[in-house]
Amino acid sequence: VRGWNMLSRTFVCIGFVAQLFASINAFAPGALTVLRAERAVPRACLSLKMQSNEAPSILSRRNLMKGLAVAPLAVLSQSVAAEEKKKKEKVVTLENGLAYVDKSKRDGMLAGLEQGVGKGDFVIVNYVAYLKDGTIFDNTKKRGKPVAFQVGKTQVIPGLEQGLVGMKAGEERQLFVPAKLGYGSRGVCLEGKGCLVPPDTDLVYEVTLVRVAPAPI
Repeated sequence: VRGWNMLSRTFVCIGFVAQLFASINAFAPGALTVLRAERAVPRACLSLKMQSNEAPSILSRRNLMKGLAVAPLAVLSQSVAAEEKKKKEKVVTLENGLAYVDKSKRDGMLAGLEQGVGKGDFVIVNYVAYLKDGTIFDNTKKRGKPVAFQVGKTQVIPGLEQGLVGMKAGEERQLFVPAKLGYGSRGVCLEGKGCLVPPDTDLVYEVTLVRVAPAPI
């Protein structure tokens, strides 16, 4: 009985080693050069633990090589994405000193058929307004009340209404407003409470065009 048990264990060991060889050959063919050095089945059985520990290291090296091959492609993809973002965020400067960057533009056929904001149009906008040092002095989003006005009727500062020209509903734009197109030399000052906007201060507006309606004929 003991002899049959030993023989059974030997066949099991041989079968297990054969399966191990097949698996390693499928995933890491180079590993067979290590395993074939062990020709005797008993020695293969005794060194099975050591060899099974070596296989993951071989597989890990293969995965590492694959990762090194993919890494340059990932870097190239990020560089292309960064360049595309720079193109989309190109600063446009007008003759009067007003500058803007389109942060979000609508694409597609329907957007192409729409007319951008023009003089006389009625618009509804949300904005966050900053001083040149980054201090927020007005925020319609926080108030929950967008501003509505007619472009060209001087109902808001010139820099704000001029900065909306060409925008379509849903688009976002960052405006860089020089002091002369903002609150000028007067600023926005409250008696005894200082100035909300100091005189001769350049401003920054982050604007979202909520809605636009053409001027009545």
